[in-house]
Amino acid sequence: MVKITPEALDDFQRSNPWKPRPLRREFRPEEYPVADMPPVIGDAVREVQAYTQAPMAMVAACALSVVSAAVQTRYGVQRDAALRGPASLYLITVAESGERKTVVDKMFMEPLREWEAQQMRAAREQKAQYEAAMEDWERDKASMDNMIAQGTKYPNLGTELDPRVQHELRKPKEPRPARMLRGDDTPEALSIALQNYPVAAVITSEAGVIFGSHGMSKESVTRNLALVNAMWDGGPVSQDRVGRGSIHIERLQATMGLQVQPSVLQEFTRNTGGLARGIGYFARFLFSHPGSTRGTRFYTEPPADMPALRAFHARVTAMLDAPAEFDDYDRLVTRYLPLDRHAHRIWAAFHDEVEELMGADFEFSRIPDVASKAAENAARLACCYHTFSGSQSLEITEEAMVDACAVMRWYLDEAVRFGQAADRTDEVRNAELLEEWLARQFRLTKDLDKSGITVRNVQQMGPGPLRVRTKLDAAIELLEDHGRIRVSQVPGSKKRYITMAPQVIREWS
Repeated sequence: MVKITPEALDDFQRSNPWKPRPLRREFRPEEYPVADMPPVIGDAVREVQAYTQAPMAMVAACALSVVSAAVQTRYGVQRDAALRGPASLYLITVAESGERKTVVDKMFMEPLREWEAQQMRAAREQKAQYEAAMEDWERDKASMDNMIAQGTKYPNLGTELDPRVQHELRKPKEPRPARMLRGDDTPEALSIALQNYPVAAVITSEAGVIFGSHGMSKESVTRNLALVNAMWDGGPVSQDRVGRGSIHIERLQATMGLQVQPSVLQEFTRNTGGLARGIGYFARFLFSHPGSTRGTRFYTEPPADMPALRAFHARVTAMLDAPAEFDDYDRLVTRYLPLDRHAHRIWAAFHDEVEELMGADFEFSRIPDVASKAAENAARLACCYHTFSGSQSLEITEEAMVDACAVMRWYLDEAVRFGQAADRTDEVRNAELLEEWLARQFRLTKDLDKSGITVRNVQQMGPGPLRVRTKLDAAIELLEDHGRIRVSQVPGSKKRYITMAPQVIREWS
């Protein structure tokens, strides 16, 4: 602390120029590796981003959500002789409202919505046919039961060829309406929907509805997060609820493409006491927190044509035109694509690379839950790349795997970056809180003397946490150590005055 008279303060400032240092290292996201996406996906991502001017990582996440939704119904990935699973992806983008995800989603999801509209129309026709067939079946059953009751002799009564049994086996099968898109369903509502049709795509720009729902209350969070994890694994899901009956789904496929505001995510994490991470919920997601493009998105005329997006739509439509298949036990049939030997070599090397970096003091040691799922996510992504590109190979190729591993490295780095930002100490948070408040005071009171704010002023009028003297003193000391503020005291006075580096004030403007 500098002891100096007010008259000498200007001289002191001139002889000691401000050299503020950042409170914490700013980890900026790397450029999204759109070049490592197949042309049918990457070209559409570039085209949509150029028009919407939304963050590239957000646009890519929207595209991958739709790709996953289109691929998952029919395909899975066989990583080796013992390991296989769905091709479905979970993606989550942390961004404030107004980043244009709704617009981007709408552009990519058009063929999904068109497919769903067609399925709803077909379901109405199938229901009418089913109800007509059921009327005939029930009429025949009533006639047969009446004749048996009257003593009419039916051959084979009481045997395995009993006509009542045979009639029951001919009972019309209720149609299974194919509805995939789920927006703001709670996990419990989603499990009911999956029992009817075991394929889902939860794609929404308002994931706050999900994270803030009653289904994520402390009382039910463990059960519902376990359900979401089981969906990622492809099932099975078994539930018994009083008043709702039981649910059992042997095989299922589910994609998630969510956007959530930082404040909602923080509140969710706080309410669940860190349980979400502990149960591995976020480990399954390809996570991104892109920088905002607001303030740079000046109006541009829409392009006369978007050929890359049209090609993307055509591929989504072609994949959705192949309907879901079910076996004799009404279970979803999935075709698991193996890796060719070159792709397997690349995948195994990536697996070992990530595993090594999870060791003590290495970069993935602080995100072991995310890193432990990276190799499987890379294989899923490679399967999506391979099938969506229209490759005729019956095995996932080296090219698809190389590209998928490159994109997964970006998502791992993004998880590390977000984790470092989230792991700020309370001391740093309080220092930033104090700095923001001080900057606002200096901006609002332009004629305020440079030494007009005292430590006592902060304690009386400043942010709540800083009214605790020990926290305030620690925040002041940290800002002083980084050259961002100075505290001076006039000889003979107990008042301590705070001045702030002009550069820091401008940072908060």
